[in-house]
Amino acid sequence: MTGRAVHAPAALLGQPVEPLLDWAASVLKAQEVEVTGTPTITRRRAWSLTVRIPTETGPVWAKANARAFAHEGPLIQLLARLRPGSVLEPLAVQQEHGWLLSPHGGDTARDTDAEWSGLLRSYAGLQQSLAGHIDDLIATGTPYLPPTRLGTIYRHFEPRVPRLGRRIEEAAAELADYGRLTIEHNDVHPGNVFAGTGRLFDWGDAVITHPFLSHRILHNPHRDAYFAHWGPISAAEIALAERLAPLIALNPWRTIDTSIPRFARCVEALLDELRVAFR
Repeated sequence: MTGRAVHAPAALLGQPVEPLLDWAASVLKAQEVEVTGTPTITRRRAWSLTVRIPTETGPVWAKANARAFAHEGPLIQLLARLRPGSVLEPLAVQQEHGWLLSPHGGDTARDTDAEWSGLLRSYAGLQQSLAGHIDDLIATGTPYLPPTRLGTIYRHFEPRVPRLGRRIEEAAAELADYGRLTIEHNDVHPGNVFAGTGRLFDWGDAVITHPFLSHRILHNPHRDAYFAHWGPISAAEIALAERLAPLIALNPWRTIDTSIPRFARCVEALLDELRVAFR
C-alpha cells in the first residue's frame, strides 16, 4: 500500500464541490493556464463527481472519487509511466482526497467493430505488460483481488445468495492455478475509451485480479478478438472466468448505496448470474 491516508468521503452526494475547484484552480494557476469560464458539473454520483473547466488551452476535467475509488489517480499515473501513451496522463493528482485533474481527451469511441477491435487489442497488450508490476499496482491502493480473495466479495452479498461459498472457493482456486494476474479495468466499453486511440479512462472500478474476469468482455460479441491476443487458452480457464466474473463486477457495489432502483436491478442481475453459475 502507499502508506498515505485517504481522506475522501465514503460517498460524494451532498458534498461541496468548492474544495475540488479550489485545488484545480491552484494547479492551473501554477501551470500558468487561465480559466476562461464557469466550471460545470457534468456528472455527480455517490462514487464520483466530475467538473468541466473551460481554459485558454481547452477544457480540463476535475474529478473527485469517493474513498473506495480514490486509487484512480495514482493508478493512471502509474500506467502512464509504465506504458506511455496507454492512458491520458493527468495534469495533477491529489491522492489523499481522491482528486485528479485531466486534459481533454477528445470524443469517446463509438460502439463499432473497428473501435472494439482497437480497444481490445490495446487493452490486452496493456494487461500483459503490467503482469510483472503487481507490487507497483498494489502500491497505488488499487484493490488486490486475485481469485483466491474473491470470497471476500461473496461474503458481502452472502445473505442474498447463501450456500454458494464452497463452490465459489473451489472454482476460484482452480482459476488461480493458471497463474495470471494483472490490472482489470472492470468497466471496458467504448464509452470509456477515447475515439481512435484505444486509451481507456474512468479507472475507478479497477482491481488487480485474473485478467479474464471482465464481465463486460465475457458478455461481448467481440470477446474472441480479446482472447486471441493471449495466445492458446484452454476452454476450462475461460469457463471458470465466466462463472466468477460477476464477483468482480459486484466489487464496486460493496460501498455504494443500491437503494436507487436502477442500481438495485444491476446488482440483482449479477447476483442472479451467480445463482445460476453455482447452483
